[in-house]
Amino acid sequence: MKIIRARRGAALAATTLVIALTSACGSAVEDTAAADAIAVDFVDNDNCGITTEYATVPERAVTLTSNATETMLELGLEDRMVGTAYMRGREIAPAYTEAYEQIPVLSSEQPTMEQLLEADPDFVYSGYPDGFSEKNGHTREQLAEVDVDTHLNPEGCATDEVSVEDIFTEITTIGGIFGVPERAEESVAALRARLESVREDVGDSEPVRVFLYASGTDKAQTTGGNSMASQLIEAAGGMNVFSDVPERWMSVSWEQVAERQPDVILVREEGTTPQYQSPSVAKKIEDLKAVPVIADTPAMRAEAFPTITLSQLQPGPYSIDGVEHLAEQFHGVPRR
Repeated sequence: MKIIRARRGAALAATTLVIALTSACGSAVEDTAAADAIAVDFVDNDNCGITTEYATVPERAVTLTSNATETMLELGLEDRMVGTAYMRGREIAPAYTEAYEQIPVLSSEQPTMEQLLEADPDFVYSGYPDGFSEKNGHTREQLAEVDVDTHLNPEGCATDEVSVEDIFTEITTIGGIFGVPERAEESVAALRARLESVREDVGDSEPVRVFLYASGTDKAQTTGGNSMASQLIEAAGGMNVFSDVPERWMSVSWEQVAERQPDVILVREEGTTPQYQSPSVAKKIEDLKAVPVIADTPAMRAEAFPTITLSQLQPGPYSIDGVEHLAEQFHGVPRR
């Protein structure tokens, strides 16, 4: 499916013509929208099946999910944002907290179509597919029908193994859409330098065998080799014990966990508010200790339970903080 957006460019051209004509008649007309519009020639190619052409940058963006929000804030685009939503109690990276507090929160959950349209967006950006929801009446196709452009982080529709490099590609893409390619280039360079510092500090250390525990008691929800989480673990000097399974997120039996003999069990922290902390890290560790079949794994014998937040696992600039946090827990690498 290809959706071509030229409406903002056409609107800008029409406004410019009106200003020229009225000025010729001796009337001074100030059009705020035209003054704020920034011309851009950028094509968002095959973004999860949709291609969008941009003639001017979006002026009223709404982000759904923390990683989409953080990508915008990393690029200094808070003045182009009219709302965020669907955070579900997840933390925003400390570097972006001040800017984030300036942006209206439309809903802590998935916003309805009405809530979205009340913000009058011209661009909606989600970090993963359920940000565009049939249930809430705002799929990408439905938003296109009301002349709203959309973008989905490509990791959300990936069918093969992804790479940490995809985080940098996404920052570059958003920088292109919003006409700040130089800022994107600077951000990518700084984030890549931090990642390389971790890799240098880890050096030739033996990879730590990691089982990521998301949730579950009868079975365990974990991550396979096609997820960004698996790549972040590897970048921090670990090895996802289920990296050979070509899935993003999946359920496994406790017997399978025991067979893979993890050195550590990485516990995913869900959110920062009580409503979204269930189950908490402490409850998850309690649940792990109640599973007899994994009691003799190196991780359980050592009670090795490093943690990472769900926000850090979502592919975005905050993921580099996550890699640094993991390397500190896996190998004692000091955070810079």
